[in-house]
Amino acid sequence: MILTLATLERADTLILPASAAQLNRAQKVLEIDDFSEAVIAGIEYASPSLSRLIPAGTATVEDLNELAHCLQQIDAEGETAKYCAALEVERPSTFSEALDMAVNVDDYELVPEDGWEYGREALRRIGADDELLETIDGYTDFEQLGRAMMEEDGVRRTEFGLVRRLSSPFEEQLEMGQQMQ
Repeated sequence: MILTLATLERADTLILPASAAQLNRAQKVLEIDDFSEAVIAGIEYASPSLSRLIPAGTATVEDLNELAHCLQQIDAEGETAKYCAALEVERPSTFSEALDMAVNVDDYELVPEDGWEYGREALRRIGADDELLETIDGYTDFEQLGRAMMEEDGVRRTEFGLVRRLSSPFEEQLEMGQQMQ
């Protein structure tokens, strides 16, 4: 993440996440004692989608640095699409909400597009093993079960894939085009 900070007299660019020494260096360059004395003139994310999904209005340098640490971990675990999908569905209204989502990214799961596979995964979650799944394979409509479980689990379609919240299903949506069918 690239952060541009400015005061009336000076500007500086800071690569986040930053160490305490790097943050102190930026304060010296800007000739300020606290980042509240500077304006956040720009935020550039590694993933362009994050710029439109994360509201920046109330962000502080410290909060942005914490988010950058989270995003670094999310990226290292290959979960950027999952975080973006969750942001698209949740539509956080504040930076703080988006940060909380990054901290708790494990509360979300990208799920397979395939209803058949989702049906099998739903049965695995309640204890079915591969032997049982193979036994009932010709007698069970996994596709139909998968679609029904997606609806029950509150799965939502996003431009980043299908996502569900693990702690509780997403709220039911009023727009028919966004519901699972």
